[in-house]
Amino acid sequence: MKKLLVLLIFISCTKEVDDFGFRTYTILEGTHRSGSHINHPNNSRINFKFILDESAIYTTEVPSNQGDVSKIYGFSDFGRIHQSNSIRIGWKYEKNRLQLCWLKHGDDNFTTGFIRDIEVDEIYNAVIDINTFYYVIVINNDTTLVSRNPDGVWGLVRRYYLYPYFGGTEFAPHDITIKIKE
Repeated sequence: MKKLLVLLIFISCTKEVDDFGFRTYTILEGTHRSGSHINHPNNSRINFKFILDESAIYTTEVPSNQGDVSKIYGFSDFGRIHQSNSIRIGWKYEKNRLQLCWLKHGDDNFTTGFIRDIEVDEIYNAVIDINTFYYVIVINNDTTLVSRNPDGVWGLVRRYYLYPYFGGTEFAPHDITIKIKE
């Protein structure tokens, strides 16, 4: 039974690497996740490129959910589960604009903030760097600082990557593909 469950987890995610080194993550219609992945960074900085295509444009069933931020990429922090401490880059489609945002779990709160508008099918260079008191997010050389409370945890801590995820409370209204190159 355990082997079957592991096999289903890996099959539920479509991941392909194209000729340019981008891995395609697909969030299937009616789901939240692009699959289950376990991968640990070896430092406190990740550099990557990403592309959102027209599938990132959507309308939620409940209009008040349109402002929910879906997740592209990021990682956990302080050696804790990501619902307690993490930083990610995400997107939402609101007011006919594809908006790039940051999402942070920390200090018993979940907060988000606007970074910039983005276009479909464009390659964006991204960096998430964890400093003592800030998460430094760089998108195509534009820097955004997000406060970070070290909470008494210092030194090397175990982190794990956080991969594409749709929602909030609603499931993906159609298949959504995100390309990421590390």
